[in-house]
Amino acid sequence: MVISKALIRKSKVFILYIIFIIFAEVVTSLYDPSFGMVLHSVILVSLLVLSTFRYKEHSVSNLFLSLSLAPLIRIISLSLPLTYFPRSAWYLVSSVPILVAALVLMRLQGLGLRDVGITFRKPLAQVGIMLMGVPFGVVEYFILRPEPLATGLSLEGFVVLAAALVFSTGFVEEFVFRGIMQYHAVHALGGTGILGISVVFAALHIGWLSLLDIIFVFSIGLLFSYISFKTGNILGASLSHGITNVVFFLAMPFII
Repeated sequence: MVISKALIRKSKVFILYIIFIIFAEVVTSLYDPSFGMVLHSVILVSLLVLSTFRYKEHSVSNLFLSLSLAPLIRIISLSLPLTYFPRSAWYLVSSVPILVAALVLMRLQGLGLRDVGITFRKPLAQVGIMLMGVPFGVVEYFILRPEPLATGLSLEGFVVLAAALVFSTGFVEEFVFRGIMQYHAVHALGGTGILGISVVFAALHIGWLSLLDIIFVFSIGLLFSYISFKTGNILGASLSHGITNVVFFLAMPFII
């Protein structure tokens, strides 16, 4: 009963922060990005402070510290002077500081590559989930119908941009969400952690202003989380995520 009560208490705080992140994303997307960035900054600082106060409860402290990467993603995307870069480079430029922060966090928390799912376990399952990126990209394209990420690309330019998308929106995001965040969420909260991280992942897509897309992204995120948890490997989900965005941003606008 004591363990159950402790789990409920930790889950309540975790859920509360998920609600805060959703609210900050709604404000950012529908009201004022500047005010939204202030809210995300407050969330970030409070998570860092909370993780410090909970340092004796290692699993909880590590969970809140890893969750701070979510508001950090939005703060970086809003504050970087992306207008000085070609639109095709925006995702890559935004992902580099996130990757650095995630690697530092991984180092501080003593995580190894296997802990965050960077292994070659169950390769056939990884190939299967990777190939699902193609239909996922097609479906999301018809949901959102985005403008082409870049036009008039040569074959070389297409390949370079596709590789950048796979790295930045595929590997980096999966490393953060399904690797670091999910590792700590599962250790602290069990199955509730997988569900919660999938909600946070979907919340950061509110900016597309499509409820259908949020539901779609949540479903895909939950699938990625489940497969990564079961196989102990995020590589298939990373490639699938990256391929989804290549099809979504590059291939479908060219074909349709």
